[in-house]
Amino acid sequence: MNIVKGVADLIRRTSSLQTGESSSGSSAERFPPPAPKIRFSEVGDEAILHALWEKYENAVDKVEKQRLFHVLLKQFLTVYKNWEPVNAVQLPETASRTASCSDYPLRDDDVVVGCSAGHPAEVILLLTEEIINLTTLVTDLNITVVPSKTDLSETSTGLALPSEGFHALDALTIITRSIHNCKVFGYYGGIQKLTALMKASVVQLKSLTGTLSGDESLSNVIVEKTQLLQQILAYVVSITCSFIDLNTNECAKAQLYRSSVEFSVGWTASSIDSSSCLKIPPETRLYWHQKAVVSVMEAGGLNWLVELLRVIRRFSLKEQWMDVSLQYSTLSTLHLALSENPRGQNHFKSIGGLEVLLDGLGVPSINVLLLKNAFHVDEKRDDNLLLKIFQLHILSLIVLREAVFGNLNNLQFLCENGRIHKFANSFCSLAFMLQEYKQKIKDLSIQDDFQMPVLDSSENHVKRELSFPFPAGDSYSQFWNEYVDKLSRVLCSFIATPESTKSHQIPASTGRITMPISSLYSELSIKWAMRVLLTVFPCIKACSNQNELPSHLRVFVNALQHSVLDTFGKVLALSPASLEVFREEGIWDLIFSENFFYFGPASEEISGEHCNYGGGFMGKLETKPPSSSTDGQTKASSIEILQMEIISFVEFAATCNGIVHNLPELSGLLDALEQCVCHPEIASVVAKSLLHILQLSSEKTVASFKALSAVPRVLKVASIQAKESRRSGDLGLSLGKVPQPYIDLASESAEAAHIRLECMEICMSLFTEFFSIAEDAKSFVLRDLTCIDCLFELFWEEGMRILYLGTFLTS
Repeated sequence: MNIVKGVADLIRRTSSLQTGESSSGSSAERFPPPAPKIRFSEVGDEAILHALWEKYENAVDKVEKQRLFHVLLKQFLTVYKNWEPVNAVQLPETASRTASCSDYPLRDDDVVVGCSAGHPAEVILLLTEEIINLTTLVTDLNITVVPSKTDLSETSTGLALPSEGFHALDALTIITRSIHNCKVFGYYGGIQKLTALMKASVVQLKSLTGTLSGDESLSNVIVEKTQLLQQILAYVVSITCSFIDLNTNECAKAQLYRSSVEFSVGWTASSIDSSSCLKIPPETRLYWHQKAVVSVMEAGGLNWLVELLRVIRRFSLKEQWMDVSLQYSTLSTLHLALSENPRGQNHFKSIGGLEVLLDGLGVPSINVLLLKNAFHVDEKRDDNLLLKIFQLHILSLIVLREAVFGNLNNLQFLCENGRIHKFANSFCSLAFMLQEYKQKIKDLSIQDDFQMPVLDSSENHVKRELSFPFPAGDSYSQFWNEYVDKLSRVLCSFIATPESTKSHQIPASTGRITMPISSLYSELSIKWAMRVLLTVFPCIKACSNQNELPSHLRVFVNALQHSVLDTFGKVLALSPASLEVFREEGIWDLIFSENFFYFGPASEEISGEHCNYGGGFMGKLETKPPSSSTDGQTKASSIEILQMEIISFVEFAATCNGIVHNLPELSGLLDALEQCVCHPEIASVVAKSLLHILQLSSEKTVASFKALSAVPRVLKVASIQAKESRRSGDLGLSLGKVPQPYIDLASESAEAAHIRLECMEICMSLFTEFFSIAEDAKSFVLRDLTCIDCLFELFWEEGMRILYLGTFLTS
């Protein structure tokens, strides 16, 4: 009988999870009865609440009882607006795991006077019942009857919820700061009721999308209903987020986020905790996190968060931009629910969550940004929307990373059916948005202050002003630099390095689900990242005008290049065996391409053109050097710094322990040596790297040198340097395919002559080293006509003669 009952319970739970609805009684099973009991104190600020509560309990008339509850609610908000719990009351389950009974003197039948650690269970129960009333009101909103969009004569529809409903939601944001309160809230089915309210609001909001069109004006009814539903959802999602992650006070953070002007690189919900978080033991927080996430999932919360993202994207496609704080809270909640949660990751994939994130929330269209034709735009709108869009984009990618990290099936999903291209487009979307904005304001011939009125083609002589000006100031260039740096690091975080694997393997005693990273996942993460990069760079290159790339895109590429090199270096350092995976995916084709090693100078260095729109944000980006360069460096020198990093990385890969051969790495370096023959500074560094590799891994390198005909190629580079020194700057001789950025058109100088001489010396040192190590070096050289011709050419160079003779006399 018990077996049958257990199977039936399992089927019921599985069915409820798949449909997104919670089974009855699941909250009571997951959360024990409230204990200990908490009462309002009869002294201080709580004395008024104590008296109001007694009046409420003694009231008989329903109307009077409801009035007293609303009075109690207002007083509750006044007293506890800035309340933070002591958190002395711990979960009994956790207490038994983490400490002795003497550390927790409170018993289940004790009564605690004063709300230092929580609030009376009866008050929390009333608040959960108020959620039901709100859900009924939202469900009854007449969405199907919508006035004509052209009927704009009405000034107000009177559409609103009773203020008591929002007071209840405000109270719940306070309630969920306490672990005791969250326990009581869960026992009374608060999460199930909250999810039902979310469902009702999302359904109503979704039905509104069918009435929207980007090229038509919106009626006041649609505007007010949309704003109301967003306001409710912002509360609901923030409360859910706070329930999962104790004491983060997500709702208050969302309000702060709404008006914040600061740009932080820590954009996850868990990165901004209140001081009271420190008062909860880490084990308790982790234990609660696991329990709360499961509760939200079983209530269907994950399903409706994903559906909310779909609705947000639909609004964006209709050229309407949803409330930013709502988007932030939704992504933050998903981040908390999916982090190190294989069950949540699998469920998220099954309900289409990965597809939703790949599609993105939708970058605001240029029409939304430029013109006041969106319902969210009003006279009080601030100018920080750009920064918030940056943050949302980063957070959406962080959520996607949490949804696949360590999960082989989910990552495989990202590799299939053109999803690499979809991710690449989403990854570059904001960079392309800025490029489109730049082109748009050129086409519209907008004045420097961004306030020139624009004529609407559909209505004669109707003026519409820009609602989204790019603010002026150096700080906004810094915002862009920080954004692209964070964006690049988030992309690289998809790769499972041994470091990230270690950081995710938390001991099971903490209550967190451990996530061992398989070797198959690690290999697939490298392959996925390589395929994304091989798609992203051509996408960015497509934005260039012939050979010109806008400087804000150069900053973007530069940040991505450095992040990729840093991450790949860490992977190889900790897992040399991964080099084979990199090779299979064409890492050296990427590294030694025009997107990396031959990236070239900035567009204005080629054309001499500078675009400056009133010294504003775009103007600052057009004149700012890449992020890796300092004030005293030129853009060309920053390119050289990147090339040095690339050469160092390739040298490290070529000398890794455990590799059978280093043929691909040496091939790339030799090609680079030939390509940079007219840029002797870089050629010298490449030659030094080849020499170092030969000294560190002699056997493998000699074999690769022979297979690649390295010796004649190196001698030819030295020979060209000798000829160029004698010709005093005449660059008639070259290897035939020298990239334009590296052709030095200046006349020969003493410094240039010294650089060329140094390059020749290094090449000859490389030849000498090979000649002394390889057993058949003499016959190999003497049988090669190119070697003989180059050696003869170098013999007439006075600086090379001693080194030349010394090599052959000692052999």
